Amino acid sequence: MCMLSRNTLAGTLVALMTLTGLASSAQDTSFVGIHQADNDYYSRIFDPQASTAVISPETPVALKSRKEGEPVFMVYGWHPYWAGTSAHLNYDYNVLTHIAYFSYEVDTATGSYTTLRGWDTTPLIDYAHQRGVKVMLTVTNFGSERNRKILTDTTKQWTLINTVIAQLKARNGDGVNFDFETVPAAMKANMVSFCRRAVRGIKAELPLAEISLATPAVNWSDGWDLGALAGICDYLIMMGYNYYWSGSATAGPVAPLDGENYDVTRSIQEDYLDEGVPPSRLLLGVPWYGYDWPVSSSARKATTTGTGVSKTYITTVQMALIHGKTFDSETSVPWTSYQEGAQWRQMWFEDSLSLLRKANHAKKKSLAGVGIWALSYESGRSEIWNGLKAVIAGTVSSDGNPALPGTGGSEILSLVPNPVSERALISFFIARQGRMTLSILDQGGRLVSILEEGTVPPGILAHTVDAEGLAPGIYFCVLTTPDGRSVKKFAVAGKK
Repeated sequence: MCMLSRNTLAGTLVALMTLTGLASSAQDTSFVGIHQADNDYYSRIFDPQASTAVISPETPVALKSRKEGEPVFMVYGWHPYWAGTSAHLNYDYNVLTHIAYFSYEVDTATGSYTTLRGWDTTPLIDYAHQRGVKVMLTVTNFGSERNRKILTDTTKQWTLINTVIAQLKARNGDGVNFDFETVPAAMKANMVSFCRRAVRGIKAELPLAEISLATPAVNWSDGWDLGALAGICDYLIMMGYNYYWSGSATAGPVAPLDGENYDVTRSIQEDYLDEGVPPSRLLLGVPWYGYDWPVSSSARKATTTGTGVSKTYITTVQMALIHGKTFDSETSVPWTSYQEGAQWRQMWFEDSLSLLRKANHAKKKSLAGVGIWALSYESGRSEIWNGLKAVIAGTVSSDGNPALPGTGGSEILSLVPNPVSERALISFFIARQGRMTLSILDQGGRLVSILEEGTVPPGILAHTVDAEGLAPGIYFCVLTTPDGRSVKKFAVAGKK
């Protein structure tokens, strides 16, 4: 199976350019979340009964231990079934701790499933387990009426629970993520009761299984007793996005960190922590996508003149290189305006810096970690993985930027390993778009090689150094930008 683009319905992961739009208002009954919107689109393309690939359904290997032990900061990513069959090869397993396979789709007539979307054949479980990353099965049920059908029928609930147990056992799954969206207020107590049954039933058979919920950024429907649910499940993943959506009256940030009436900072505090959710049981979900609207002018947050379209992270990177971008200081999110003929368009999206700041905010609030919607949308780009590494390592300053000495401008962050015997990874921060040169000098200050040069966007970037051609000794990696020079000393060791 290959990933299909919206326009050609064929192609590869990089070919995916846009995702489906959302409904008119987060407070309207017609509102559809991005998980459901993406799923609704791709479900029209993929046959629910068809296997995603001819892959042996043999039980994957058991989870291997991570080399450094279990990380204290979780990085939990949803892997959608529409990702390419090789998409999981591009994920950074040194950063990820959990992958949630998306998804087991509930059959509301029985409680079983209408499709597993390839859970029974995917090679991802084996691949992740060998790298010490846990794999969960996401169970989806979208819409008020569909949730009523499950949450008012305990027989269906036990069928669901027992079927999930069987699937976890068959595939060595490490737990389940329940993604029930648009739960009505009348089902608030029923949702709590269902989660109690699910936890009791699953852990009776699989004591180490982790059970989590995908929960809304704002409890619009009052269908969620978040404090009670956090006391039952292992953790909640707040879907911290869709503050602005396809039907918004104005363009704006999908996930504003602050600066809005409703934003990520307020949601974490008021909707979760103040409602009794322990920080240690809460993850902040972040978007690897943005929204692009037709608008009335080039003004910031201009009035929309039509429906917005969501764009994957890799697509927004490409568009920002063409149209430029402005980092919005009020909301900590970048945006751009451009024209298609006479029509103004405005796109609000995420870059490595905005995502780093959200992850760092989660860590400062002592949350359990971050979630990602969705893996594969980055198409293997390293800068957002590097930002997560900086947060986990604690090399981020109090203002949410990489902890840079001096003025806080462009800077080499790390060069590891050091000394170098074969290869090393250089991570560096570019504060603003401009021309840069990354080079290596010897101990006498003579140029050895230019690793990279050109105009690059702001963010956290990385480059691999091959030390095979370097004689043992002391060298200097030099980053030159309009901000000045940043130098990192390193040693090349002889081969053992």
